[in-house]
Amino acid sequence: MENKNENTEHMVKFFFFSVSAGLIQILSFTILHELFNLIYWPSYLVALILSVLWNFTLNRKFTFKSAANVPIAMMKVTVFYAIFTPLSLW
Repeated sequence: MENKNENTEHMVKFFFFSVSAGLIQILSFTILHELFNLIYWPSYLVALILSVLWNFTLNRKFTFKSAANVPIAMMKVTVFYAIFTPLSLW
């Protein structure tokens, strides 16, 4: 039963951190694109990087409490987004 409660807690934390990352992406994109008149793709890229860093850091620290090798985990995230971000911009 304790494992089920822990999994539920992880799901709830993950959900709320993901929602907050989405808000950060929306707000930062809007500020860069609408207020500072930056063109679309740099605005999108900066907003995406900010939201990924926010989500990765908070989930790693508070949701999963991972003490594993951070540079390796960050490299995996970087490779993933290096492949899929250009595709989403296209």
